[in-house]
Amino acid sequence: MHAAIKIMSFLVFGAAISTGKWQVLLAGLLLVFPLYFFTEQTHLHSALVMLKRLKWLFVSILIVYLFFTPGQLLVPDLLWGPTVEGLLQGLLRIAALVLLVIAVNLLIAGTEQEEFLSAVLWCLRPLSIFGLSHERIAIRITLTLDTVSQVRKKFQEDSSTINVETEASKLNAISGKASRLFESAISSAESESLREITVPEETSPPVQQWLIPLGLVVLFTLIQNINISEIV
Repeated sequence: MHAAIKIMSFLVFGAAISTGKWQVLLAGLLLVFPLYFFTEQTHLHSALVMLKRLKWLFVSILIVYLFFTPGQLLVPDLLWGPTVEGLLQGLLRIAALVLLVIAVNLLIAGTEQEEFLSAVLWCLRPLSIFGLSHERIAIRITLTLDTVSQVRKKFQEDSSTINVETEASKLNAISGKASRLFESAISSAESESLREITVPEETSPPVQQWLIPLGLVVLFTLIQNINISEIV
């Protein structure tokens, strides 16, 4: 599949999943999860690692929805507390984020850097109408992704140095690590020699492959408009 089609399909997928409707989330799960059976096992491992790093974000989202969404209280005897509607909405939002993470991981892991850059160049080509250099934008996106992977590697290498017993020591260790990573990134940027980046040739996706994102648009539109109560 052409990388531009992958990007367009992901954008359609992300827009649909962001609605947070349970039937759309279920359809998204049925579409994305089976794809991991046709890829390398490392792709699934990297997706699980990404989700593990977002665990506190998921907990924060659930707490916010639990206590600040009006509705029926989970414990009726309380004057204020978590609600049933908050629990359902929080779980739906977390499920949407999980699906987006595994979809992003699948897109990045299954696309070579040169192929990705070529696809971004092709997608950003209309910006040249407004006098913007789509080549520079695409190269900056690629360099940013490359830098993020380097910083992540340094973070993992430095993780073994943290050994704390109290919360205050833990906060100091985290701030110290962040400071070291920032200084390391600046130092690497200043000392790194200029390198030549070859802009790959922009190729248009095959016409028949456009049926994939178009099919996703039709599928998610139909699913969002389904009224389960009428069917039952």
